[in-house]
Amino acid sequence: MGNFRTLGTAILIGLAASTAMAERINIASNASVETSVERLTGAVEAAGARVFTIVDFAQGNASVGETLRPTTVVLFGSPKIGATALQQGQTMALYLPLRILFFEDVNGQTWATYDEPTAIAPSHGLASDNPAVLRMQGALEKFSAIAAGL
Repeated sequence: MGNFRTLGTAILIGLAASTAMAERINIASNASVETSVERLTGAVEAAGARVFTIVDFAQGNASVGETLRPTTVVLFGSPKIGATALQQGQTMALYLPLRILFFEDVNGQTWATYDEPTAIAPSHGLASDNPAVLRMQGALEKFSAIAAGL
């Protein structure tokens, strides 16, 4: 009986992990973290949106004497996209402004990573096909592709 309980627990953990992984989009970039961030910020500003902040975790780690491969999050967006979503589901603010993580893995590959709004939205009371959510998804797809050099 104990083996079945252990197996059942392992299956549930595996299903939860695969669901979480399905919500995360990872795109290989053909450039460094720094260049990918520059591409993103340029594209966002050219589109008339705003870069709210850039968080450089490697720089933060260096300030306390620790090392970290390049790891940067860019927060960006426009109230035109987020306002409607927030009016319908305020907890969606946990994912706004939009954000893309850029990091270099152990093999030197740079990745652009974000959580898929259409997968996250239902837990915040929004349908995955809500027009605001689809605009958020479209913006993340467009800007991550530009940043990655695709």
